[in-house]
Order: sequence, then structure tokens, then C-alpha cells
Amino acid sequence: MSTAPAARDASAPAAAPAAGRLRAILVLLCTSLGLVIAANSSLAVALPSVGADLRADQGALTWAVDAYSLLFAALLLPAGIAADRFGQRALLVGGLLVFGGASLASAFAGSAEVLIALRAVAGAGAAAVFPVTLAALVSAYPPERRGFAVAVWSGVSAGGAVVGLLAAGALLELFWWGSVQVLFGVGALLLVPGALVLVGQHRDRRLSLDLPGALLAVVALTGLVYGVLEAPLHGWTSGRVLVPIAVGALAGVGFVLRELRTDSPALDVRAFRSRGLAVGSLLVSAQFFTAFGLFTLLPQYLQVVPGYSPLQAALVLLAMSVGAGIGSATMGARGAAWGWRGPAATGLLLMAAGFAGLSLAAGDGRLWSVLAALVLFGAGFGASMVPGTSLILDGLPPERRSVASAVNDITREVGGVLGIAVLSSVLVSTYREDLAPALVLLPEPLADLALDGAGPAQAAAGQLGPAGADLRAAVGDAFASGLADAFAVAACFLVVAGLVCGALAPSRRRPGRHVRRRQVPAPRTPARGTA
Repeated sequence: MSTAPAARDASAPAAAPAAGRLRAILVLLCTSLGLVIAANSSLAVALPSVGADLRADQGALTWAVDAYSLLFAALLLPAGIAADRFGQRALLVGGLLVFGGASLASAFAGSAEVLIALRAVAGAGAAAVFPVTLAALVSAYPPERRGFAVAVWSGVSAGGAVVGLLAAGALLELFWWGSVQVLFGVGALLLVPGALVLVGQHRDRRLSLDLPGALLAVVALTGLVYGVLEAPLHGWTSGRVLVPIAVGALAGVGFVLRELRTDSPALDVRAFRSRGLAVGSLLVSAQFFTAFGLFTLLPQYLQVVPGYSPLQAALVLLAMSVGAGIGSATMGARGAAWGWRGPAATGLLLMAAGFAGLSLAAGDGRLWSVLAALVLFGAGFGASMVPGTSLILDGLPPERRSVASAVNDITREVGGVLGIAVLSSVLVSTYREDLAPALVLLPEPLADLALDGAGPAQAAAGQLGPAGADLRAAVGDAFASGLADAFAVAACFLVVAGLVCGALAPSRRRPGRHVRRRQVPAPRTPARGTA
């Protein structure tokens, strides 16, 4: 008799790997995780250099960031299912090869369009890497040591974005903007041999993929993001704005209907009937809607207006980490004991206060104002991190925790994609309006170049000789005004989200409440001596 492949693939590992092998697996998987997360934030520091080198407008620069996040978010859940079906090692190796190759090629992109396309391919590869890093850790580590491995994974997941900013800032002090992409591309390719040796397959071929659902998700997100980014250039009533938004909305409706009707949905949307899951998803989306916008726009402001170097801009953002540590330490324990309503609402309102402070600081450019606002924002972000994840995980029964984990990742990435698009759109709209009066006397080609964004405007100023100083000053003022408006919008959004979470989040933590079922009382046994 022979063992069927499906049964053999699905069987549990016979013995736990040795301690040295476990450490190697942990290093490999956490390094892979850190690369794909850091790649999402690192390009933000290089955007002014990219804009000047490739003559890319603000919309193209936003797409260079969003293209990665867009494919990452849309393919994350199908990639997780594919890893379970085709094997963790196969998907991790394939993802590293795609991510590494596309990242390396993007370093030598000769136009903004090529850069955007390669960033999208890299995002698709990152989507294959991300879910495998945690799943393979859980598969490799025995239960008694699994908590340590997951804690390290969580730390890398939380700190990867800041590490990416610092690495990019350091490289840009010495090399060109493409060196950032070379670092991540070469790093990913060097991990492939280790992945082939250390990571097991752990597959179940009986699982089915939801490719139509994944395609609808990509179309929905792309349409909405494209329409929002085009609005400042063409107006909200333009066909170039309304058509993609309408297509995105229809695709979103199609995605929901598809997931409701298919027997094997990638994301069971019925799960959002759980109040905890719904509120947790709103909370995580609000966090990363604003955080990704901050990571994308603030480094540009610090280089365009105060004139900081890329490394200095990255170091300023470390103030957020200080606040995040304080907020997480103080609010996390309280929420575990009292429930998540208070920490959730308080965290989002602190983030709103931080954005309000950044909006005011954009006008004066004083460093201490920016640092104080970042600490306040970080404290709110740290305070609301645990409530958001816990509400999502507690919002579903234990046997559906894998779905809850996927929802946590997807809401984070989708919120980030839309946040970058919306806040960048607000910035561009104000920037173009405020800069226009300063361009009246310029030749039309230079004026159009300056309206495209701060990077092209710096290039236009370089063509004016000594007279370019006035244009640089006008660009700085217009960019600061745009940033102030964008961050004011983020603050208002966080206030609304904070009030909604405060009203709807569970006031007490009651484990198991969401899975409590109506019990039918057992028939009462008659007492002795009664009929």
C-alpha cells in the first residue's frame, strides 16, 4: 500500500528540529519579513531624489509607493491560501525571487512608469513572502517554544518600517536612490538558498484558490486609488476620475457578492457581523491609513522645506518610536484588564492630536514642534496597536483565528494604500493652488514642471540660475501648506474613527462571548419519590 501525496503533505512533522536549526529558521524568516516590510517604507525617504532624477510628478511618486502596497494588499490572502496548498517552501522561494529580482531591476529604472511597474511586481512577490514567514515559524517550532518565535516575528513586523527608513537614509548619504532597491533586491536573493534548505513544504493540495475574488480585489483597489490620485490634476467631476472610481466601486461590490456566494471564499465577509471584528478592522485601518501617509509625506517635507538630508529626515521619525513604546506599555496592560474600548478610543484621539500638531508645525518648521507631535502620534499608535489586533482576533471563534489574522493584515495594507492616496491627493491639490501665483512670469514648460511636484520643481529652479532661489522658496511654502492640509484631514478622520470605536468597541473583555451559543437545558431528572 502507498501513502497518498495529500495525506503525506498534510501530516504533522515527526520531530522538532534541533536548537541550532530552529535559530537559523528564525533568522531566515524574520529577515525575509523585515525586507518586505522595510521595502514598503524605505522609498519614502528617497522620493525627492527619485522625483528630481526621473522628472516624476507627485502623482507618479505616490504610485511608486502605492503600487507596492496595492499588490501586496490585494494578493496577501490568496498568497496565504496558495502557500497552504502548494507548499510553504515553494511560495517563499518564489516570492523572494520575484521580490528580489524586481527590486534590483527597479534600481536602474529610467522612467517613473518603469519604476512603478517594477514596484508592483515587487509587491506581488512580497505578498507571497509575508504569510509564509509566520506560518513556517509555527510549523517548525514546537508548541513550548513557539511563543518566543512569534514574539520575535511580531517585533520585526512592528519595527521593520522604521529600520527601512533608517537604512534608506544612510544609503542616500553615500549613493544614489537606486542603492536602496539594490540592498533589498540582493538581500532577498541571498536568502533563497537558505529557504530551500531550511523551510519545509507543509502543504494541503485539497485547498482551493479564489482567483476571481483576488482579481476583483485588485480591480477595486486600483480603481479607487487611481481615481483619488487623479482628482487634483483633473477635478472630481472629470471622467478620468469618476470612471475608475465607479469601476473600483463596482468591482468592490462584485468582490463582496463573490465571497458571499462561493463555497471557498478567500475572505468570508460574513465574519464582519462580529462587532469586535468590525471595530477592530476599523481601528487598524484608521491607524495605517494615517501612518502610511505620514511615512510617505513627512520625509519629503523634511527634505524639501527645512532642507534635511535623507538620513536626518529618517532620524527625526525615530521620535515616533519613543512615543509608541510609551503608549504600548501603558495602554496594553490596562486594556487587557478593563477591555479595549478606552485604549482604542484614546489611542486614535492621541494620534489625531499628533497630526494636528504636525499640521501646525508644518507652517513654522521648528524641529521641536515636529518631534513633540511625533511622540504624541507614536503614543497613540502604540496605545491602539494591541486593541486593534486583539479585537480582530477575539472577534472570531478560535477555530477561525487564521481568518482573523488574515483580516488584520489585509485591513492594515488596504488602509495604508488608501491613506497614501487620499493624503497625497490633498497635498497635491493645495500645492498646485498655492504655487500657481508664483509661476506667472515663468516660461510655460518650467511652470508645468514645477506644478508636477517638489522634485521636478527643484529641477526647474536649477535651470533658472540665481533666480531659482525664489522658486525654491515658493515650492517650500506651497508644499508646507499642502502637508498642513493633508495632516489636518488625517486628524479629523482619526477623531471620527476614535469616537466610533469608543462607542462600539466592547467595554469589557469577555473571552468567548462571540462563540457563546444558545444552550438547550438538559431534561430535569425527577427527584426520588416523585411521579
